[in-house]
Amino acid sequence: MGKKWNPDAKPSEKLLSMYSMLLFSGREASLSELSAELDCSKQAVLRLINQLEASRFGKLLHDKRGRESVYRLDRPRNLPKLSLNAEGLRQLALCRDFMLHLLPESMRKVVDTTLQQASAYLPEDEASANMASIGESFAKGRIDYSPFQEMLQSIIKAIRLHKVCAVQYKSSIHGETKSFEFVPKRLVAYREAIHIHGWIISEKGAASPLFEKPTNLALHRLQKVLVTRRGAAHIPDVEEEYKGTFGLIENKPFSVRVKFSPAAATYVAEREWSEDQKAAMHKDGSVTLTMTARSSVEVIAWVLSFADAAELLSPKWLRRELAKHAATLATRYEQKGKQ
Repeated sequence: MGKKWNPDAKPSEKLLSMYSMLLFSGREASLSELSAELDCSKQAVLRLINQLEASRFGKLLHDKRGRESVYRLDRPRNLPKLSLNAEGLRQLALCRDFMLHLLPESMRKVVDTTLQQASAYLPEDEASANMASIGESFAKGRIDYSPFQEMLQSIIKAIRLHKVCAVQYKSSIHGETKSFEFVPKRLVAYREAIHIHGWIISEKGAASPLFEKPTNLALHRLQKVLVTRRGAAHIPDVEEEYKGTFGLIENKPFSVRVKFSPAAATYVAEREWSEDQKAAMHKDGSVTLTMTARSSVEVIAWVLSFADAAELLSPKWLRRELAKHAATLATRYEQKGKQ
């Protein structure tokens, strides 16, 4: 016996799940594929197939794929006239393949189901092609957002309804958990993480921002989110000042120049780091990148990530700060080497 799809699910729920898979995908599925998708035994799937054949919900067609039986639902000949673009759905499916790793598992299933439902209204020769996964995303240091699904849904609800959230937030692993009122305005995906851009507001009276600049919260550091009844429609949206510059942490923008050795030049020159960047190529194969940044901490971490293949040329105050970090690292590794 295979593993049960859901020990608490009723037979009708299992039947509905299989019916939805066959209907909205428009594709044939083997007994093994249905068993794997539903996470239950083949015997259980056969019982569901018998129930479906005895119902009037649609004609179930049988076929052979090699030695294995395959099943599909007969699609209606006259589909509703909807304005759906096959190429648009294909591009959405590609976005799913590239970005879906950021979302909790349950939200990924919602995206998949929605695409399947939309594809069901396309001509039969195009429906299955739209859902085929042709892309993949590889993330280093990926965050598992499954435990944060309810909080993410609450944040989305608060943004749409212009409501205040009572949140508990921990800025670091060793940091203290702080409670405050927060008005979320925008979700931002940055470096394989989801952030919420919004305003920390007064806890009593009419909601008003406590600081001149909006605050950026990391979703995975939220401990608790409660959508309150307090309205926040009058709170201004956040200005997307971070767009077009290097870094997400809010600071006054400053110009940065970094020289990269030939080993890193191709990687750097191929990418956009800020909208106003300029890359000067040198005869020895190196490149000097000039750009606008707003986060000194992120610039230092970025330059150090290239080891000796990058040199921060300016600004001088940040170069001095990086030199302190480099000296600390040199001392640390020299001591380690002597042990």
